[in-house]
Amino acid sequence: MKYLFKYLIIILLLNSCKTDKNTLNAIEHEVPKSPELSQESKIFLGNRLFSEKTCITCHAINAERKAPSVVEIMRVYKRNHADIVLFLKGHSKPIVDTTASQVAIMQANIDGFLKKITDVELNAIATYMMHVDELTKNQ
Repeated sequence: MKYLFKYLIIILLLNSCKTDKNTLNAIEHEVPKSPELSQESKIFLGNRLFSEKTCITCHAINAERKAPSVVEIMRVYKRNHADIVLFLKGHSKPIVDTTASQVAIMQANIDGFLKKITDVELNAIATYMMHVDELTKNQ
């Protein structure tokens, strides 16, 4: 009888632990995720970051400055079905025709300040760049 009582207590404890885990899992699933930025918000943020992170210093919108224009970059990435965010993260090689010195400068930027910005910010920059390309098509 004494063992039966201990056995029942152990079963109850184990079941209560399972219930607690299930309750915790249910609570975790109910926690709202941060809301997705609207397209307009991504474009606005991307534009701001493009200027603040000094991308605009080398990359003009529709003309080559020190490096290829935003329009040229996005057209090459679209044509090759490539992901500009992977490049900005340093996970892919440049596919735009550039000089070795331009690649070195961009690599320094990737290794420097671009590694410190979030995926949301990188996606916003990419969205802004795509938006700029789309705008120039309509002109």
